[in-house]
Order: sequence, then structure tokens, then C-alpha cells
Amino acid sequence: MSLEESILGFLAMEFYICVHRADSYLGDCMPTDMKTLVTGLYDLLEPADPSERKKALKAAMAMLGDDASVTEQKEAKGGAADNEVDDGELGLNQKVKTWMSRNSVTVEQINHIFHIEDETVDLIADTPHGKNQKEQSINAYLLAGVAEFLKTGQTTFTDKAGREACKKMGCYGDTNHATYLKKPGNILSGSKERGWTVTGPGLKAGAELVKQLNPE
Repeated sequence: MSLEESILGFLAMEFYICVHRADSYLGDCMPTDMKTLVTGLYDLLEPADPSERKKALKAAMAMLGDDASVTEQKEAKGGAADNEVDDGELGLNQKVKTWMSRNSVTVEQINHIFHIEDETVDLIADTPHGKNQKEQSINAYLLAGVAEFLKTGQTTFTDKAGREACKKMGCYGDTNHATYLKKPGNILSGSKERGWTVTGPGLKAGAELVKQLNPE
């Protein structure tokens, strides 16, 4: 029996056992016990050469109707790269590391804009970015959101944090501040009362902003 057939045989046995349990339903009978699945596959693959393991898994996926080539392409584009960021002792959230990897943001660039220590992230950049006060204010809010993202892995932040970022970067205007934030574009969602969220496009824009604020 080939290794591919052994893998499929193992999966079929798991299915058979589940179907014949008195308390099971047919729809439940895929091998959802990850520990059992992984252990069984390990026992089958361990004696084989590394190259044979990969071939067997690809063949088994093809027999099951999955496109192994698509999986490999995703791993090449994102999976392996997502784990390449070495943050030293910063202890960044995995979401943050993935964001950094996908947007080619380095730890050095982050450290140029933010001071990260223990569980705090402080915005240390003091030069506003933008051609006018409105753009500068929106970008300061965006950096406030990125700071919270670096700290918690979440993209929500308070209006107070955004205002403090504006003041720190010297772009806060008492008269027109509220007007500027009424239409922040697609990078921010929210309001003074509800707080703000950095959107998907906002995370990408935030990464570009971090890079733009770094010296060449």
C-alpha cells in the first residue's frame, strides 16, 4: 500500500468510527479531533523521507479534491513570509507581525515612530505629515490607531488618543479640528463620541505612513 493510500485509509477509518458511534450524526463525522488527526498522520509520515512526505500529502489532497498547488501558492505569498518578522524583545502581537510582513515594514521603522516598552506604545514622531492641516490631522489619528494596533492587535482607539497625537505632532487646530475629522476618507471609521477604527485600507495606509516618516 502506498503512503498516499495509507493516509486516505486513515481518514476513512476515522470517518467509519464516527459514523458508528451511537451519539453521532453523519454531518458531524469528519475528523474534527485535531489531536487524533495530527497524531495519526504523524505516525504514517514519520518513517518516510521528507520529499516522499510532501509528495504523499499533495497526492492525498488531490484525491480529496483539494488543490495542493493553490495551498503552496498561498504559503509562498503569505504563509512563510508572515513568520519572518523578528521583533526582538518587543513581543508584538502575531496580527502585527503579519501586517508588518505583508506591508514590508521593519522593526527599525516602527522604532523610529513609536517607543515600545513593556505594555505601552508611545508615538514619538513629532513632524506632521500632509500638505495641509486637515491631512496632517487625519494622519496623526491614523498613527494613533497604529499605536493601539501595535499595543493590542486591535484597530480601535479613542478620540482622545487621536487628539493627543495631533497635539504632539503640532497639527491640532481648535477651530477646524472637528470639521477635518468629519470626512477622514476610507482609512478611518467612527466619530468623536463612538471612537475610531482603522479600516483595512487604513492599515495599509498606516504602513505606508510609517515608512514615509522614516528617513531614507
